[in-house]
Order: sequence, then structure tokens, then C-alpha cells
Amino acid sequence: GPPGSSAQTRHSGHPAAGMILFALTAFVLLGIERFLYGYIYHFPESFKKVCRGPLKPLLDYSEGKYWMVAKHLGVVIKVFQFGVIGYDLLSRGPRLAMAPCLLLGAVLTGLGQVLNASTFNAIGAVGVYYGANLGENLPWCTSFPYNLGISDPQYWGVVLCVWGMYIALAGTSGGIARHFVVPILELFWYVASMKILEDYENGAAALAMIGWKPEVA
Repeated sequence: GPPGSSAQTRHSGHPAAGMILFALTAFVLLGIERFLYGYIYHFPESFKKVCRGPLKPLLDYSEGKYWMVAKHLGVVIKVFQFGVIGYDLLSRGPRLAMAPCLLLGAVLTGLGQVLNASTFNAIGAVGVYYGANLGENLPWCTSFPYNLGISDPQYWGVVLCVWGMYIALAGTSGGIARHFVVPILELFWYVASMKILEDYENGAAALAMIGWKPEVA
């Protein structure tokens, strides 16, 4: 081939290889939070035992409330999610999209924030952080946003926020496929949570495939 062709080939392969490496890393980091909550959902008694053992200082700090331990762990583990999103956008130089995408992104982000905030308002942090699974006596909620006919409104709120933000910043360098890697991965993990990791029937079936059985809270 012509001089330098092999070098050009190697150079042209770097962006794709870099995207694959980033996607794999982001896939693992974004999944950590989902598996933590899946563990608490399906194995609440095991989680309580861990709280009374290695996490005893955190349980004491949480006033003996297991759901507060879950909340504190959730706040800490958000570092992975925020870190992935922050690195992704800042490393590529975030730029606003054209007006139509900017408007769509703002609307989706706003809707996501409404769903997220209204979920906390409806069931409180104790409900969001698995209080019902961890022994708290909570009434069944039928008010907004649980009267919309959608499952897991808070999770859909997070998905809408992430997609809205990325659509609003669609002017960021890297191409469309590269730009939406994180939103696609977030959608995958949150749907996996809703349909398997935090769904008793489907989750039990998945656990049975590896010889495990969920606990009953």
C-alpha cells in the first residue's frame, strides 16, 4: 500500500476502540448502583445482616434505620453515575444543540425532574430507599405520580433527565453514535431494574437460573 497507509489505518481505528472501551467501562460503572438496589430488593434480610455487621458504623449513624443506610449508600454510589456523565461530556467539550433539540431536551429534563421530585413527595425518602422491603410500615400510594399508569415513575424520571440533557447538548463533539452511548446504557440499566433487578417475579426467575432464591421481606 502507499506510504503511511498502515499508520492511517491504525489512527482511524482509535476512535472506535476508544468508544468501545468507554462504553464497556461505563456499562460496568453504571450497573453497580442497579445491582446494589437489586440486592436490597431481593435480599433485604441479608442486607440487614450486612448492616449489623461490616456496616454497623453506618447503621449507627443512620439511627438504626436500614432504609437510611440504603439512602447513604445510594448517595455515595451516585459518584459512579455522575462521574461517568461528567467525564463523558467534559472530555468532549459540551456544546448546546440547535434550538429545536435544545427545547426538546429542556422539556424532557423538566418532565424528568417533575417525576423524580413528585415521587419523593408522594412516598418520601423512606419509600424510595426500600423502607417497605426493610421493615417500615408504609401505606400503598395511589396519588401522583403513581396514578399515571406507568411503573417506577422515579426511574423514568431519571431516564428522561439523562436523555433530555444529552439531547440539549447534542452539539458536543464525537458524532451521534458516540454522543448517546451513556443515555442508551442508562436506559438499558433502568429498564433492567424495573423488569428484572427490582421485579419480584422476573427477578426470582432470573435468580433461579443461577440456583439462587430471593428472600421474602
